[in-house]
Amino acid sequence: MARVLGVVRLSKISDETTSPERQRRSIQRWADQEGHVVVGWVEDIDVSGGIEPWKRPDFSKWLPSTIGKEVSSIEHRIGLEESRADEFDIICALKLDRLSRRVLHVHTLVEWCEKHGKEVATVEDGINLNTPMGKLLFSLIASFAEGELEAIKARAKSSYNHLVKEGRWRGGRIPYGYRAEKQGTGDGWGLVPDDYGTDTAGTLREIVRRLIDGESANSIAQWLNEDPAKTPASLDAQMIRNGKPPKGSRWTAANTAKVVRSRNVLGQMEVTEEAVIDGQQTKRTCVVRDTEGRPLQRADPLITQEEWELANQKLDGNTSKRNGNRKGGSPMLRVAFCTCGEPAYLAPGRSWPYYRCASRTTHKPCPTGSKGIAAHVLEGVVEEVFLCVAGDVEIVRKVFRPGVDFARDIEDVNRVLAEAREDREAGLYSSELGKQEYRETYKRLDARREQLLAQPTRLDTWEEIPTGETYRERWSRLTTPHEKGKELRAAGIKAVIHAEQLPPATAAQARTQVGHDGMWEEARGRVQVLVPMDFRRRVRDLSAVHSEN
Repeated sequence: MARVLGVVRLSKISDETTSPERQRRSIQRWADQEGHVVVGWVEDIDVSGGIEPWKRPDFSKWLPSTIGKEVSSIEHRIGLEESRADEFDIICALKLDRLSRRVLHVHTLVEWCEKHGKEVATVEDGINLNTPMGKLLFSLIASFAEGELEAIKARAKSSYNHLVKEGRWRGGRIPYGYRAEKQGTGDGWGLVPDDYGTDTAGTLREIVRRLIDGESANSIAQWLNEDPAKTPASLDAQMIRNGKPPKGSRWTAANTAKVVRSRNVLGQMEVTEEAVIDGQQTKRTCVVRDTEGRPLQRADPLITQEEWELANQKLDGNTSKRNGNRKGGSPMLRVAFCTCGEPAYLAPGRSWPYYRCASRTTHKPCPTGSKGIAAHVLEGVVEEVFLCVAGDVEIVRKVFRPGVDFARDIEDVNRVLAEAREDREAGLYSSELGKQEYRETYKRLDARREQLLAQPTRLDTWEEIPTGETYRERWSRLTTPHEKGKELRAAGIKAVIHAEQLPPATAAQARTQVGHDGMWEEARGRVQVLVPMDFRRRVRDLSAVHSEN
């Protein structure tokens, strides 16, 4: 009489043909007929047949975690002692595919059993692994089981892509900015912009607008956390929509950037797949595409492609720690510089804060003999010159007018072709049907690329639109150093701190001086303020208009 471990596995609990009850009855009947006793049950429900037996939630409790791994004998012994392998003699399942749908997994399990004096049995397959013919049948049946698993995966992927093409939602985590709604036709669910209630769509658009305007992901995260009830994070928004209390999730620079970087905000769909690249098992995020290689559109985009690209460019630019675009920073950050070229940083002083050359922080002498300057003096000079030169200039808003350029589409097609080649090298198109599918897909994408290369292009342009507001009017509304610093940086203002007093000059002389790089210079004390020549041209034009009136 041997001790039997009954193995029950089901990929989907709705599968009635191999229900858990039927599997248990068959195994128990087999054990009774053979004169064995069932000492335990493995029940892995809703578990794929592609997962190794020793990694399944229930089966792993009975098997050593070191199966199939190249480890020392001591580690093998520890793994064996921590498992329940000494409690059974036979592993029995209804059919071989209940153990695994992978040939390699089944072979590894059988080899381990043979090494440790255990057996593997199946009820319906009737395989005797003690004979050469039985082992041959075992390999054939395991191969068929693996082929069936690949067919199941192919059908599931085809069904998934079909639902995406139809604009339907299959469930799971809802992308930020969307909500799931029952379709009017009654045909499943779809994703729509979440522009009411939690209004995550509005929050997403505001995040993008602030990024394009120059705010960092860190400062935006602080703004989002000021009132979580109005700007809930992704998980909290989903819980609120489901009628559950939020968990109080916090925004960070990382998850703020992640939301914007995802193509989900464009109404497209991203999936994470496992692939073997350069011999390494890795995960990669891919966009689900149609037969022409174009991203499948499963929902209306929350922002335009141009806004998405501009926001991502801003995120890329803000990854440097030296950019200094942080909330609460000084207004002279990346505005004030020493004559040696190093930036000037705000530091505490005995009576008031000072701006000092960055060389002071590295304990290196400044080559130009820099001296610190009181913060209120520098900030006052820059503000006075800035408003004197540009105060009456009307602010213009630059609007991007996209041209006609298929470079992005060509790049997308090239990326899909590269991914297809990687998948083929990884063995994902090994069957005859897979090879045919690969050839058809590659031929279709190559034709699409040729068609795009033949299309004419037109360059992108920027259009300046007057806002009706002057720099003086906007400056009067700014309240924080962060806002003022952002305005000065956007205007291109620079301030150079000299060690000694600059020669005095009349306003007329100063405003006709043209310095390096097309900058308009004006000196006040030890501060040399540089203003882009664009302001000089626009001030002159504005003066001409006033003189004519």
